Amino acid sequence: MNEFYRDEWVWITGASSGIGKELVKQASAQNAKLLLASRKTKDLEQITKELGLEKGRYAIERLDLENYKQVSIFTKRCLKKYGVPKVVIHNGGISQRSYTRETNLTTIEKIMNTNFYGAVELTRAILPEVKKPIHIAVISSVAGKMGSPLRSAYSASKFALVGFFHSLRAEEEKSGLFVTMVYPGFIQTNISKNALQGDGSSTGKMDSVIESGLPVQLCAHRILHAVANKQREVVIAGIKEKFGLFLQTIFPSLFFKMIQNVKVR
Repeated sequence: MNEFYRDEWVWITGASSGIGKELVKQASAQNAKLLLASRKTKDLEQITKELGLEKGRYAIERLDLENYKQVSIFTKRCLKKYGVPKVVIHNGGISQRSYTRETNLTTIEKIMNTNFYGAVELTRAILPEVKKPIHIAVISSVAGKMGSPLRSAYSASKFALVGFFHSLRAEEEKSGLFVTMVYPGFIQTNISKNALQGDGSSTGKMDSVIESGLPVQLCAHRILHAVANKQREVVIAGIKEKFGLFLQTIFPSLFFKMIQNVKVR
């Protein structure tokens, strides 16, 4: 895996925390050159200090995915400054913890803009510039394969990523664009603390299922491994989530009854 990333530009959105932060750590250990993108540039600066990254081996760029109409401007600026990256990891996003009947449209739009349209616009801005093979990794979710209570907008955004990037893969793989879809389950990050309630405010609470989930280090390692080995799909989840996916495929009626009562936070 070392040689795949060595001295190659890897762009990571949502790089200031959670899976994104761990991807930065592990990709830097693989001798990649890193573009760290997030709204929280101070946090990104702290990460580079903690890792002792050398100047010329990284770049920090502010990126607000929710403001997706400006993402193409961001992308074109970065392409001009750093060239076409070898890998782009669409990691930035936000989750949800609210029933649909309690969730206002503004909150749904915020989730869709951040999770879906931001990734779409970044990708669309890169496509005309691709003159060599490029690898795009998209962090969807197990929630992008099956819906569950309290996550209607989040799940919709993750399903949307799957449809868009599956189609893009079918169109562009022969031209050198490779897509890896990543489906994490419950991973030990602050995703539930930062998740939105129906009114758009953050929950500020850690889900028990997240707290007992897979280590973020394992998740990041498997993502980078999947990209380096050109896997088109990878599910990174525990037994419960994998069993749910199995049940939905083999016994859908039973699954749809069970998911109504499953503990999701």
